[in-house]
Amino acid sequence: MAEFKLPPLKKPKKGQAPKFSDSGPLTKSMVKQVESYLPIILTRLKAGQDFEKIARDIATHAGVQPDQIAKYVQAVIRAGASA
Repeated sequence: MAEFKLPPLKKPKKGQAPKFSDSGPLTKSMVKQVESYLPIILTRLKAGQDFEKIARDIATHAGVQPDQIAKYVQAVIRAGASA
C-alpha cells in the first residue's frame, strides 16, 4: 500500500473525535482548507479505500468535519460532470 504524506495534525478539540454530522453548507474558508488534499483523496479512492475512512483522516488533518470533506468531493464531482 502506498504511503500518503499528510501535514501535521491541527490541534483537535479536547475529547472529540471526528464524526459525520451536518455542519452546514460549504464555505470559501472550508474549501481553502480542503482543496490541497484533493489529490490525496482521489489517489486513495482510486486505490479502493473506504471513503468514510478517507473523509475522517483528511478532516482530522484539514481541521474540518468529515461531512465537509464529503460535500467538497461531491461538489468537485458535480463540477467535473458539468464541464
